[in-house]
Amino acid sequence: MKKLYKKRVSLVRSFLIILFIIIIGIYLINKRENPPIEENIKIESKVVYLTFDADMTPFMKKKLDTGIVSSYYSRELVSYLENEKIPATVFVTGMFAEIYPNLIKEMSKYPYIEVANHTYDHPGFEVPCYGLSVINTDKEKIQEMEKTQKILTTLTGHIPKYFRHPGLCHDNHDDILAQRLGLIVSDDGLTSEDAFDKNPNTIIKAVLNNIHDGSIVIMHLGGPNAPAIDVAIKTIVSKLKDQGYIFKTL
Repeated sequence: MKKLYKKRVSLVRSFLIILFIIIIGIYLINKRENPPIEENIKIESKVVYLTFDADMTPFMKKKLDTGIVSSYYSRELVSYLENEKIPATVFVTGMFAEIYPNLIKEMSKYPYIEVANHTYDHPGFEVPCYGLSVINTDKEKIQEMEKTQKILTTLTGHIPKYFRHPGLCHDNHDDILAQRLGLIVSDDGLTSEDAFDKNPNTIIKAVLNNIHDGSIVIMHLGGPNAPAIDVAIKTIVSKLKDQGYIFKTL
């Protein structure tokens, strides 16, 4: 009787051990195939798109030719973007590219700097437009965009995808003209208020106080028309990184 009892106890113990092993095996398989929910969550960074306009008008060119202005871009700003590998989209006028062809070639070699179209000599497409000369016909507007497309494509080896109207002055019809040329219009964004402002703190506050995920920040490439942006951009980038933002081209 005792032998029979011991045999039954032994069988039960063996059964329980086998059952335990099976349960552990099932648990480990499920854990491997279905990791905890928190392991599946990908934390997405907040994104900001930094953009810079490289303007040039006949009046600005005259100032260069006569020596009144030495340069219409900031070497310090460009070097900062290149050395720190900060993704940025630079909207270039064709006339600017003709004056600074080596700069355009240089920037186009960096995979995180995108060169885009900003017309040929920076006219307004609609009135009023901050004192800019204004063109009215579709033919003139198309010529402004097409001429710059050819110049930038020749210099960079890439066909520009994006377009920005000078002074952001445009209407829906102007957008359609650009789209017919295969261009994506990028006029909506957060203006940095860097134009002619010598105080970098004004620019920093304008950007940081209004930034949000997906913001397109509109700035200029320096020079006398944006004399403080080369200082402001360093603080802007640093503060945004601290807030968890990353930078991308358009």
